[in-house]
Formats: sequence, C-alpha cells, structure tokens
Amino acid sequence: MRLLTRISLVVMAFALVIFSSGCEEDTPGGGGVTLPPTITLNSGPDLVSFNQELPLSNPSFRVSISGEDGDAPLRDLVIQEDGLTIPFSQLTFNSGQTSNNPIAIASGDQNGFIYEVTITPSNTQPGPVEFTFRLTDTNNEVATTSVTITYTQQLPMVTLVDEAGFVTSGDTVSTLNPTFTARVTLDDTANPLETLTILEGGTIVDASRLTFNGGAFTALNPLTLLPEESTGVTFDITIDSPGAMEGSTTYTFEVADDQGNVGFADLVITFITPATDLTFDANGIFFNASGSGNGGLDLDTGTAVAFNSTEAEIEDEGIDLNMAGENWRTQISATNDAVIRTVDLSTLGDGVTYDDVVLTSEIESLFDGGAAPTGSDNFPDADGDTSASEIVTEPMQEGDVYAVRRGDRTYLIRIDEINFVANSNDDSYTISIKY
Repeated sequence: MRLLTRISLVVMAFALVIFSSGCEEDTPGGGGVTLPPTITLNSGPDLVSFNQELPLSNPSFRVSISGEDGDAPLRDLVIQEDGLTIPFSQLTFNSGQTSNNPIAIASGDQNGFIYEVTITPSNTQPGPVEFTFRLTDTNNEVATTSVTITYTQQLPMVTLVDEAGFVTSGDTVSTLNPTFTARVTLDDTANPLETLTILEGGTIVDASRLTFNGGAFTALNPLTLLPEESTGVTFDITIDSPGAMEGSTTYTFEVADDQGNVGFADLVITFITPATDLTFDANGIFFNASGSGNGGLDLDTGTAVAFNSTEAEIEDEGIDLNMAGENWRTQISATNDAVIRTVDLSTLGDGVTYDDVVLTSEIESLFDGGAAPTGSDNFPDADGDTSASEIVTEPMQEGDVYAVRRGDRTYLIRIDEINFVANSNDDSYTISIKY
C-alpha cells in the first residue's frame, strides 16, 4: 500500500508540472501580428504637406512623399483626387520615377522611399478638393494619408480712386448738373482683363452718356480693353445722368477677365436738389455786332438788342478788318456802366461747374474774386467796336464763364456755343445766364 501511494504522488506531481507549464503567459512574437507600411507628406519650401488654399488660376502643387515598409516589401503607390485615380499624365515625378498611377515600387525602394511629385488636378472649380496617397505592400496591407486643397478664384479688381475732382461712394451730386467723374483703376490679379461694363441701378448705361479720359476715345459699353490695358489700367469716366431724381443711385463698374471671372466696385451717388434764390436761369442768343443781327444782349431777359442799346449789359466787338478770311473777333465787353470779370469756379469748391451755382451770394463772390479781362481792343473801327480802349475779353472759347455786374445786380454767364457762319457776319453766340 505504501508503494502504491508513493507511485500516485509521483504521478500527481508530474501532472502538476505539465499543467503549470501549459498555463504560462504568451511571449511576444506569437499570434501572427503584421506591421503595415507607413506613408507621410514631408514639409519643406514650396511643398504641400497640410491643408491650405491655392488659387484656381495656378492649381498645380508639389508634394514630397515618404514611404516605409512594415513586415512586407512595398508594392505600389496610388494618388487620388476626391476618390478617383489621377491620370498619370497629370503627375510629374521630379525624383526621377516614370509617371504612372498606380506606380509600382522599384525593388530598390521596397524597404522605403522619398518621391517628389508635382500634381496637376482635374478640378476646375473653386472649393475644397481632397488628395489621397495610398501605399500598399505585398501582404496587401495599406497605409494612407491625405491633404485638402481649397481652390480660390482670384477675381479681377476694380478700385475707385479717392482724389480731388473725382467722386467716391457716398458723394452727393446736384440734380441741376447731374454729371460726375469717377477715376477707376482695374487690376488683372491673375488672368488678362477683357471688358469693362458700367451699370446704373443694374442696367447697362448707354454709351452716349459716358466719356472716357475727357473724350480721348469713343465710349463703348461694354468697353473691350486693348492688349496693353489687359494687365491693368486707370480710366477717368464721366457719367451724365439727365433727369436724375433726388435719392441714391448705384453705379457698378464690372471688369471681366478672359476666363469669365468678374470683379466689381459699386459707386453710390446721392442726387440732391439744392436750395436756390435765383430769379432767372435761361439761355440767350446775340450776334456779331458787324452783321445784320443784334450785337448786344440784355442779360435781364436774355434778349438780343442792338450793340449800342441802353438795355444791353454786354456787347460783341465785331470783326477785325485787317484779317483775311474768318475775321470775327469773338470778343465781348461790358457796356452801359456794367463791369465784366473772368471768374474761377474752383473758388467755390473742387469740381464746381456753372450748373452748380445756385445762390446769388455765390455769383457775387465769383465777381468780387474775379479779374478784369485782358483782351486787346486795338483794332480798326468797325460796327460794334468804335473804340480801341475798351476792357474786352480774350477771343472766347465755348465753356468760358464770366460774371457781370450792373448796378445792384450781378449776373453769371457761360458761353455755350460760338456759331460761325461762313462768308457772312451773321455769326452768333448762345449763352446761359443766371442771376
């Protein structure tokens, strides 16, 4: 019995040893765990490695891709744009590999590589685009990384230049003279400029109401820009708005490039009708004093009268008998104790015109600050001029403005038209008068 007991104890001890050995913890390296490859985008000058914006006009970008093997050699690399494989023709491997997509990893690179690639996307619209880089090894283990490029559309630029003599948004313009000039600068930013269009309240302005650079060329709307203007240009654009009513009007300057991108700037003008104390604002006509018409003008009524009439405040000076051909002098003088002065409208403010003058006090100020005309009256006696010592104007131009005072009334006049009649002394002036 003792022998049997001893044998049983030995058997039990041996079994315990075997059981204990089978219950030990697993050691590392067991169970068949596989390491996948890794892929990263490297940073550096002119390299894309993180989400960013790029202009749609220059969409290509460069990446540096690092691949490392895991437990198996590297097999291929695929580059995708929004989930679609990019055509190999849109990839340039700057590090020397043949452009393919997928690209098979060469045997010398199967443990790891750095490839530099320039990518030209298929996308042509502004907005985000995701580019994915997928690396696969011979065990079909996959690693990916991605970057999002947000493409922005660079619109051409329009700038309203804020300088004296030019309107900017928020300025006021008189309904009595609803004409204004804006200085507009265009900039291409990305693509060549093609056209400029001007709108009033959303409607294209008739070209007859526009003047570019003081009439340097015929206005068109839209205006097709010249090749030398396609990178940028500045125009002084005068807009006439006849019949403008009180209130605000928006003028839009739109510039389009050759890709159809449009930039714009809005100019908001407020039209006002200024208060006035003028009692007369009209036109008058009078004639060459050496002709058959009346060479004097009654400024109180705008009526032509004889050049020597007591009703006249101004008179024409007739012809120059020493001059062959067209010999009308186009000079005037004041008469019947009236006094004439040349005036400077800018003393009332930058950009002030004849039409902007609406107060008698402004007319009086212009006269008081004016200067005596400096024209020559040294001509032979002729009808309309029997004196060589009158104070007369220089030969006049259309648009000239003068102030005339007689007694306690001061007039402002503008020479609107100088009408020559060939082979005749029936020449005439059309003038505007206000007081």
